[in-house]
Amino acid sequence: MTEKDRFSGDWLINEYVYDPDGTFRGEVAQRRIVEPAAENRLRVTQQCHPSPELADHPMAAFAGEWVFDLEVAGDQRRYLGPDVVGVGTVWQPGALTGRGLWPRFGYEFESYSVLVAPDRQLTGGFFSLAGRSVADIVGVAVPEASGVEPRLDLSAPAPKPNDHWPLQRTAGPMLVAADRPSPTRRRRLWAMRDPIGVTGIQITEDVDDKGRSVSVTVG
Repeated sequence: MTEKDRFSGDWLINEYVYDPDGTFRGEVAQRRIVEPAAENRLRVTQQCHPSPELADHPMAAFAGEWVFDLEVAGDQRRYLGPDVVGVGTVWQPGALTGRGLWPRFGYEFESYSVLVAPDRQLTGGFFSLAGRSVADIVGVAVPEASGVEPRLDLSAPAPKPNDHWPLQRTAGPMLVAADRPSPTRRRRLWAMRDPIGVTGIQITEDVDDKGRSVSVTVG
């Protein structure tokens, strides 16, 4: 796969749904198909099956098939509808965040997808209405062809703080005055505390005289 479509293919996903207060509510099994649609465009088809425990939850309406196109423009992704409209950013290869609206579902969203291995993806985010979260989600995805069931061990101990995934890139050098070096400037690009409540995901940018680096941190 090229850098721009490493999320392509057929994925099996299991999403764990929590209320904003951390109460576990149920699961959504999903099959996600990401395939070329036209030049610089991908088509995403999601087939979703909420568990019976979600019958009285907003995520019950997430059942069925959802389809949208996205346009690839460098590190940016434009979600063109019909079922998702919004924008996404690839902060580094394998680390994508997005935000926008599911018009037919009726909720806003913020989301992340991080490839921690070529055959394993952590994904999640939250749905909200007028800025108020109605469902916090954390999930895991595996290629359909792998024959592996996508599951997370929710009883596993929390990772040690500041554990890092080996996902990093550096771009540079930057032009600066030789006699006026600048200190490292750190900027948090995106962050989310996952609904299990034991860890967080953060994407951070560091800039100094030598260049720019982006890192993904768990913990």
